[in-house]
Amino acid sequence: MSDEPAVLMANITKVYPGNIVANDRVSLAVREGTIHVVVGENGAGKTTLMGILYGAVRPEEGRIRLRGTDVVFGSPADAIRCGIAMVTQHSSLIPALTLLDGVLLGHEGSVAGFLRRRAVTAQLDAIAARLGISVPWHRPARELTVAALQKAEIVRALYRGATVLILDEPTAALAPPEADALYSTLRDLAAAGTTVIVVTHRLHEVMEHASRVTVLRRGRVVAETETSHTSARELAAQMVGGTSQPVAELTRSELPADWDAGNADETPALRSARTTPGLPVLELRSIRLRGRKSVAEAPIDLTVHAGEIVGVAGVDGNGQRELVQAILGFAATGGGHVIVNGTDVSRAAPRRRSSAGLAWCPEDRQAEGLILGFDITENLLLPNLDRADLGAGPRMDWPRAGRVASEAMRIHGIQASSPTARAGSLSGGNQQKLLIARALICRPKCLVAMQPTRGLDIHAANAAFAAMRAGCANGMGVLLISLDLDELLEMSDRIAVLYDHRLVDVVPNVPGAREMIGAMMTTGMRPQ
Repeated sequence: MSDEPAVLMANITKVYPGNIVANDRVSLAVREGTIHVVVGENGAGKTTLMGILYGAVRPEEGRIRLRGTDVVFGSPADAIRCGIAMVTQHSSLIPALTLLDGVLLGHEGSVAGFLRRRAVTAQLDAIAARLGISVPWHRPARELTVAALQKAEIVRALYRGATVLILDEPTAALAPPEADALYSTLRDLAAAGTTVIVVTHRLHEVMEHASRVTVLRRGRVVAETETSHTSARELAAQMVGGTSQPVAELTRSELPADWDAGNADETPALRSARTTPGLPVLELRSIRLRGRKSVAEAPIDLTVHAGEIVGVAGVDGNGQRELVQAILGFAATGGGHVIVNGTDVSRAAPRRRSSAGLAWCPEDRQAEGLILGFDITENLLLPNLDRADLGAGPRMDWPRAGRVASEAMRIHGIQASSPTARAGSLSGGNQQKLLIARALICRPKCLVAMQPTRGLDIHAANAAFAAMRAGCANGMGVLLISLDLDELLEMSDRIAVLYDHRLVDVVPNVPGAREMIGAMMTTGMRPQ
């Protein structure tokens, strides 16, 4: 292995309009055949730095050397030709096309005028098998989950011969076994000479799988070291510039007056509910989910009470999205009833369900959540246009709406110049915080949260869960759908397990629950 870094970025500086410094003379050296991780808080400049390496962002100054040769990328196409591929948090696959067509687009090799669909599919399947995953190449991208699209993007990058592979939050939408399989493949790729750069907030993944780590804080490099010479706790402290335990807390003074955070000496995001659950705020009675080919035979009965968080576990694609769509009224079910805070909304439109007290935090903040061209205030008000107390109503009170948005920014730690900043100018993590703030601002009776901490660092994730727990203390219930089993075990009072679009069981979150839930996730059967 050569002493010359495979990738060298020197003194990279990027300034966005409004004098927002995303990267301030950042230097990064990545050795060939290694897994190098870049960590930092939301807004630290990680994604911008990787965008510059990929040719999607043009820096104000700095140099890039690839295997000893200076390069200048005017576009991602230039980077791809040099063997650099990037898998972003948000899919670049065209929704109307099949995954196979998305792979072929721009690489339409043909024989006698015919696309080599069968041969390409076989090659893609072989790569996917090495990853330990299966990808439905002939389905349209719009029908698939975030996790499925992300898997397809990774396989596409490898199919196109990437020698430098950049992955931005690659496991954010993967279940733990899938994440382990992905890193196993990345290690094999690195051993064969591929240079892997990963941006992640999951510090345990850094310690388990990376050989070297760079820490960014406020657009600057504050540390770079071998993972064997550091710890997750030390990395977390370096990310925020302190030495305290890597947990963000919301105290009483940081929450709305009617949301009591509880005992300020505890960490709200990590404690279990201290009160007995109240009345039902969400009831699913004999709901049959529609899968891709048919309606599930076994009906789903599930209740969320005021004051509790009910988690939903399952390997991706086992009905999580269909469950959310059924609850929100976005898709028809095979029968059954949805009851929100005592009101049967089974035949009601989504807006009527929202008025009954149902709120939603979607998994894809860009495709399903925010209007990136709108500012922060406008995005916060979108589902609340009839709420006069939020400054909305027949005649918009913009000064009042701005004050509401400023308070939401403060409470949820949304980093932006002002409430008039465009949502598209925010980092991915801050966009996710905005989604959570919007869901909680109307004091819902029940929050349906799907992958709510996707793309959030540990501090922001804990702060988000602290806000949810504070809402539960005030009578809200939460249905938390996550592919991160550790997250579910940390936050949930009870955990429901989905398998093949049916509910296997609902188990209390007690010692030994992990093994029981894992078995149900993979077999669809209750352990004897």
